Amino acid sequence: MSRHTSLIGFALFGLCLALVPFTAGNEYELRLFMLFLIYAVIAVGLNVLVGLVGMVSLGQAGLFALGSYTAAVLSTKLGFGLISSSLAAIALASLFGVLLAYPTVRVRGVYLAVVTIAFGLIVENVAIEWQSLTGGTTGITSIPRPDLFGSKISGYAYYAILAFTLLLVTIFAHNLKRSRYGRAMLAVSQSETAAKSLGISATGMRTLAFVVAAATAGLAGVFYAFLNSYISPDIFTFSDSVRFLLMVIFGGAGTTAGPVLGAYLLTYLPEYLQQLQYWQKFAYGALLLIVMFVLPRGIVGTLAHLWERRHPSPRNVDPAGGIPVETVVRDLVRKGSTELTATGLTVRFGGLTALSNVSMRLGPGEVHALIGPNGAGKSTFVNTITGFYTPDAGQVSLGGATLLGQAPHLVARHGLSRTFQNTELFGEMTVLDNVIAGYQQRLHYNLFDAAFRTPRFRREEAECRRAAIGLLAFVNLVDYANAEANILPFGLQRRLEIARALACGPRVLLLDEPAAGLTTREIDELGAMIGEIARLGISVLLIEHHVDLIMAVADRVTVLDYGQVIASDVPAIVQDDPRVIEAYFGTPAFSAHASPPPSVAAKEAF
Repeated sequence: MSRHTSLIGFALFGLCLALVPFTAGNEYELRLFMLFLIYAVIAVGLNVLVGLVGMVSLGQAGLFALGSYTAAVLSTKLGFGLISSSLAAIALASLFGVLLAYPTVRVRGVYLAVVTIAFGLIVENVAIEWQSLTGGTTGITSIPRPDLFGSKISGYAYYAILAFTLLLVTIFAHNLKRSRYGRAMLAVSQSETAAKSLGISATGMRTLAFVVAAATAGLAGVFYAFLNSYISPDIFTFSDSVRFLLMVIFGGAGTTAGPVLGAYLLTYLPEYLQQLQYWQKFAYGALLLIVMFVLPRGIVGTLAHLWERRHPSPRNVDPAGGIPVETVVRDLVRKGSTELTATGLTVRFGGLTALSNVSMRLGPGEVHALIGPNGAGKSTFVNTITGFYTPDAGQVSLGGATLLGQAPHLVARHGLSRTFQNTELFGEMTVLDNVIAGYQQRLHYNLFDAAFRTPRFRREEAECRRAAIGLLAFVNLVDYANAEANILPFGLQRRLEIARALACGPRVLLLDEPAAGLTTREIDELGAMIGEIARLGISVLLIEHHVDLIMAVADRVTVLDYGQVIASDVPAIVQDDPRVIEAYFGTPAFSAHASPPPSVAAKEAF
């Protein structure tokens, strides 16, 4: 959706909200619409967690209750107004959002859902038992009308505040999605491993999403307390948490308008189904099932998908709009030494020693090939120096900075970027957005800039897009820029991974079997690409089995066998090393029976 389309959409949304008071036939209808606005605020915030990060929370009713009780207690006992109560509720709910995000470090899926359910039940029981503060089962009554700048507000004035708040929250969520924060959240949800390799903190993005979902729920609770003038524990139940989640899924998780539409439908639907009496819940559930099966992406998401299929956007972008790759890479490569040193690395998995006292030095601008039979320890070595494995002994440094013991995203921020043996793309993001996601480390605008689209935000995003187009031109993918990454042929996915890794601005690039599954022509093109990358000043560590590629591009070769270095020298010497021949062809005695001599066989197979 273009920027102009977004502006038109928000203008129409604001106009609809402004016209509602003129359509309300009585006070009950206006109150019902105000309830929809409150629920929509919760749904829009929850959509950041569900639609972007891909995590489920069934504890929103607890956060909603926290906001309501905060406003009720502060207004009845301390005389707080609407703004001060809202700020206090947002702060408290955000704190609990951080606490709820903590379990995501260890648990996912249904286990995380159980944690959030438990949180909601705890809040409900605390509200019942802490009678001196919450009034117990009786609740808190006589909540005063909200005070805004010394004036009491109600009716249409209160409606205007709710409508304006929903509009602002929706715009914020939309802008967040289309910023570096939203791309990082989507990246984490689609491939946490790849996201970490780009310098993205998965824990940080999940925490931010939980805080947004919690803060909006707390704010909505404040509005509800002042609207209802009475709250009690039985108002905030587990079924409400389910309903808030259904609003997001029903309308379309990950879309801008979906949660608002879902909140509207699930606020008014029970009103229309009341006439069914005992069959009300059955009809309600049946309707939801029909929508879920017929519209699996939610209402807005499915309609948007169908529209895109009938009116597809052009896949290509104009390469003239990009920055030449020489400028992009040279500007991205970080200053300082590019020497990568691994000393005495030892990695054990139980009783298996995957690496034993392995040392390697990768010089500046060097293409260094790491080879060995299957199971020799190559992938373990790569995963260890990039922070995915923790060695039992040894040291790793880049340009003098110690990398050992640092998380993968921190290693990536030091300038160590990689591709994967099995491609790890963000499949539901476009090819261009995949590369832009790799540019995360180069973007410095903050959350305020993203929310309000400041000049700094627009400047950095424009530069980022131009750099990404330049990198796509470098790997010959500009014709697929706006296509989803998961539809690319395998060979083009390999190229995309390289472009995305280069977007990080690495000092050292690790290529894990990039030629696997490629045709001869694609391997030749890959070799030329690796040579060009090295000429641009980036050191390359190449893990590969294709001999012709190694001989064409490698300055030095290190051979692993059973987790130990058995040779490390220039390719011409390594291919004649007796230990290498034995590792690849068996014992010397066995190799002697082969048709060609071992050294000749090694030259042909290595």
